[in-house]
Amino acid sequence: MPTYWPRFDLSEFENSVPPIEYLDWYIPRLIQERKHNLSFSGMQYDWDIPNLLKDGIYDIGKKHMGKIEDPRTIIAKREGVSVDNVLICHGATQGINLSLLATITKLRSMKQNIVVAVESPTYAPLPQSALILADQVIRIKRYPPKNGIGNWRINREEWVQAINKSDILMITPVSNPSGWNLNSDDRKWIADTAHRSNVSIIADEVYIDAYRNKPDYHPMHKYGNGNISINSLTKIYSLGQIRFGWIISDKHTIEIARRIFMTFSGVMGSPTMRIASAALHRLDEVDAAIEYYRNENLPKLRKVLNRFSIIWNEPEAGIFGCFELPNKILAEDFADGACKDNDLLVIPGSMFCDSLKNWVRVAWSIEPKSFESAIFALEKSLESALS
Repeated sequence: MPTYWPRFDLSEFENSVPPIEYLDWYIPRLIQERKHNLSFSGMQYDWDIPNLLKDGIYDIGKKHMGKIEDPRTIIAKREGVSVDNVLICHGATQGINLSLLATITKLRSMKQNIVVAVESPTYAPLPQSALILADQVIRIKRYPPKNGIGNWRINREEWVQAINKSDILMITPVSNPSGWNLNSDDRKWIADTAHRSNVSIIADEVYIDAYRNKPDYHPMHKYGNGNISINSLTKIYSLGQIRFGWIISDKHTIEIARRIFMTFSGVMGSPTMRIASAALHRLDEVDAAIEYYRNENLPKLRKVLNRFSIIWNEPEAGIFGCFELPNKILAEDFADGACKDNDLLVIPGSMFCDSLKNWVRVAWSIEPKSFESAIFALEKSLESALS
């Protein structure tokens, strides 16, 4: 049976690069174009680009340098940092690689073997980029709450052992697939423990903006210690097609990352920079749409899951969450059996971790009429799977 979860070692790929295997599962199912889709990992917001750029639409193919407001200044003001603490890049996945390369560059004169600890469940490019660029990857887990409700938590004994063996720690504070942000006490403990061990943290924070108005909002770069926060306009702000992201850290780390970016990529494309510069001033429109979708869509999801007595650990913010299927139903079988029969696409939890084989991720990031139809298909799929 194929395995689609992230890899934390090079078994069978010692002289190669492991594939990002969840895409082997997901892309063919996207091609099927199932009528109902609860699989989205990002907000589905229809930006009106001509309206966004207005007369500037006619200049989209012209050079941007000196012609537009530097997006770094907008991000720096939004995050309360200096422009020199911000690097623009081609999306969060490139930000992961730039962050790893910059941090490893700072360590190489002192370390012969670089060890990276990576949180699980996770986005596969985190551990698998570390497998390419570092010497060893250690897996550390975040667990569902014991009573089924609330933040996913860490075992501090496990984490301190992993941190003490590592040079770099990579985390996803807003967990995919749970949608829950790190518990504030756990986050501070992680930052303090890493600091005492002289371990830098690379945080993939592409979903954190959904928590900007919540008490748990606290980007990792604010703890100092050379920690890096990675973000983009893709997941929360529905502009993945322009490939625009950024990293925030101390000036020295950002300067190293900037040189790496210029070595590999040169400069950002003008269309991307023009669209991003305009969109960054109007992110509140998407924030409002997220809250509207939550208010309209989540009651429908709650009702269906309650009907089947499924514990629903609803995240405090954001656009997706996950639940465990009854009767130990395998999520991949559910997605390709009952869901397919009802023309519905969902994401098995096994795409993020081998321990989530019975879990399903669903998103409410689509307009309410489409969501209502998709939830009806989910209800029919659960009925079929449990009959």
